[in-house]
Order: sequence, then C-alpha cells, then structure tokens
Amino acid sequence: MTVTNRDTVPVTVEEALHSYFAIDDIHHTTVAGLEGVPFLDKVGGATPTPGSPEPVLFTAETDRVYAGTTAATVIDDGTRSIAVTKTGSESTVVWNPWIDKAAAMADFGSQEWTGMVCVETCNVGADAITLAPGASHTMTAEFTVTPAA
Repeated sequence: MTVTNRDTVPVTVEEALHSYFAIDDIHHTTVAGLEGVPFLDKVGGATPTPGSPEPVLFTAETDRVYAGTTAATVIDDGTRSIAVTKTGSESTVVWNPWIDKAAAMADFGSQEWTGMVCVETCNVGADAITLAPGASHTMTAEFTVTPAA
C-alpha cells in the first residue's frame, strides 16, 4: 500500500492491511514473533501491558496493538504456519472477536470466530506516519505458508 500526500501541508495518517487468515481452530493457534513486545489491550480499555515471553495464545476476545515493532510474525494452527513479514510498518495488531463479539457482528456466523485470526501490518497510534507535501510512504506485507512437519 502506498499513501501519497497530495495536499500543500503535512498530513498524518494511520494505515493498516487487515489480513484475515483462515485457521484450523483458534483454540490451538499461536502467534509468535511478538514475545517481549509491550502492547495496548483494547479489550481491557487500551491498557498498556508488558510483553509476554510466550507467543500469543487465544483464550478470550483478543484485540492487541503492538507498537514499535518491525518483527515478522508466525501464525501456527498445528496444520501449517503462516509467516507474515513486513516493510514500512512499525505496528502489528492481533485480533479475534471470540464468542460474544462475533455473535453481535452481522457479518460473522455463530462459529466463524473459531476459524480465523487477524494479524495486521500497520502504522497506528504513536507509529502513525507524517508525510510532507508530495511525500509518499509504502507499506508491504508478505505471507509464506508452510505445512506442518
């Protein structure tokens, strides 16, 4: 994604590639690569939370913003791994709506939340991009799928 400031004054933008991944079962899925990175827990009211030494595990609604990270992540659902590498991105969002939020969403079936995870390549919050007039910024995400051994 490339964003260009066509205005005559600087502009600040947030950007995100909302990548939704089909997985086998969220209960058996992890996201590695963000170990030790502090995050904002949007489910808990945007509470700053110290990074965990373990990969992300899903046991409830999850909506986390990991700021200041260019790290690649790896989604592992036991049947395959999906590596997400990025450029031009300083933030990562990890999201799964879980039971109650999915039930309240018109575009989610009652059990669809169990077969998806969102890992977003982004620049949000403190990582928003300020572009001078005429300047551009490019952000990319690349996905590599590897079957389980």
